[in-house]
Amino acid sequence: MSRRKRGRFVFLMVTVSSLLLLLSAFGVLPKPVRGAKRFQINQAIPQNPTDPVPEAVDPEHTTDDSQPNETLPETEATELELRELPVTGNEADLLPAGGTSLREWPQALSIPVLHAPDLDAYLGRERGDQPLQGITVILDASRGGADTGAVWGTGADAVMEKTLVLDMALEAEKALSAYGANVVMTRTTDEEFSLFRTVAKAADHALLRYGDAAVANGYERELADNLRLLMGDIIRINQNSPSSGGRGLFGFIGTPPQLRIIYDIESQFTDVLFINLSLAFDINDPASRGAQVYFMSADFVKEVNNGYAAGQDAQALAPNYTNIDSQGRARLAALLKASLAQGGAGLQPEDQNLQGAEKDMAVLRLTNFVSASVVPGYLSNSDDRAVLTSQEGRRAVGQSIARAVLNYYVTERP
Repeated sequence: MSRRKRGRFVFLMVTVSSLLLLLSAFGVLPKPVRGAKRFQINQAIPQNPTDPVPEAVDPEHTTDDSQPNETLPETEATELELRELPVTGNEADLLPAGGTSLREWPQALSIPVLHAPDLDAYLGRERGDQPLQGITVILDASRGGADTGAVWGTGADAVMEKTLVLDMALEAEKALSAYGANVVMTRTTDEEFSLFRTVAKAADHALLRYGDAAVANGYERELADNLRLLMGDIIRINQNSPSSGGRGLFGFIGTPPQLRIIYDIESQFTDVLFINLSLAFDINDPASRGAQVYFMSADFVKEVNNGYAAGQDAQALAPNYTNIDSQGRARLAALLKASLAQGGAGLQPEDQNLQGAEKDMAVLRLTNFVSASVVPGYLSNSDDRAVLTSQEGRRAVGQSIARAVLNYYVTERP
């Protein structure tokens, strides 16, 4: 194209554009679409916390009688406004006196139910592909770093609890992942973490997901995010000593209001299990051997906390938390113990009662997921030690844990 022709073409395009803009300004033609305005949400806020939030409307993909490419009038396009998440019945001063015992929080939740998984959908799925897809298991290998736990032997030949339980947790992670479960490890390296860092990390998992669910249901996520900041401080400080401040909300006798909200949130995540691993050691009785599994029911937690409150003004302390799935915890413990007995590793339970035993453990008492602690055997017993120090034995333990989790979800609950 010659220079003269190019000049004429540009002049013509400028003239046409100017004419179209002039006609638009006087209302003869519709105004042009203004970028992101066409993707604004035009919807009502859901009135029920379990109602899903409608998706944003793209005018180019309409489902009503309007024509494609028809844009919404700007006066009708509104921004989505999130509501404040309600908290009710969470004032300890209004609870009835408990006498010499701690007061008790009611079982009714203080916050809305925003996560309610359908566990019945997992029944009978043991033969399916990835039957635990959608399930999360938090695996906690005890000890680490300077905290070696039980030790057998000396020098380079020493066998340490911290190393064995981490390897068993990693084997369990492999087996659970093969079933399709999401696995959260509280540690994957030889690092020392406080008990309170562990329960704070577990709580953070639920708080993050609950915050997402809040926004999806038309609520602000500020409450969950503020509680995550408190958990973040505990994780960052990572100390067991009360003076360090690393215990945070977990450093009280009973359950203060903010911790109650965390427990109420965790209670909604029935698709999450917490499993701790450790070993037994009895230097005075080398004959002691066998696997054991521990859990804490609501009644046992109450008894333990009231024991800690003995000699103090119980009414001045935080109330006891009561909304604990005792049946689920006992069932998980029984399945874990039975699975270890049938796992072929030679780690028969130290007693023939396949129900788990109750024991006060901070990692169980300070979390409200369905939880249990697995003790596969005694490092001080030669027969158990032969199993625990073999790769085949640790793999069998990991697979036994995974099978117990599978059975927890795919078999009928009593």
